Amino acid sequence: MTPDKALTLMSAPVAPLLDRLFAEADAATSPAVSNLAPEELQRLVGSRADYVQFYGLAKDLWLPVSRETGTLLYMLARAMQAQGIVEFGTSFGISTIHR
Repeated sequence: MTPDKALTLMSAPVAPLLDRLFAEADAATSPAVSNLAPEELQRLVGSRADYVQFYGLAKDLWLPVSRETGTLLYMLARAMQAQGIVEFGTSFGISTIHR
């Protein structure tokens, strides 16, 4: 692929796709988490003992990489001229799109 045809994070079709996926991730909810009182949610998020319970409740939430982390992944893959990348576990593919 020539440089002028290369896909980047800032141009179509990648940029609009990432915008849509991040918006969907921000809007995603989990009934189990939504029904928790704010104090209980804060306790679970900060607990070193109850993290398993929290992640069990949050299993339906999307857990994408942040935009900043995605940009870092992109820059690292480009800088290394990576020929192949292995991803272990995905939420719904945002990190994969960044490579």
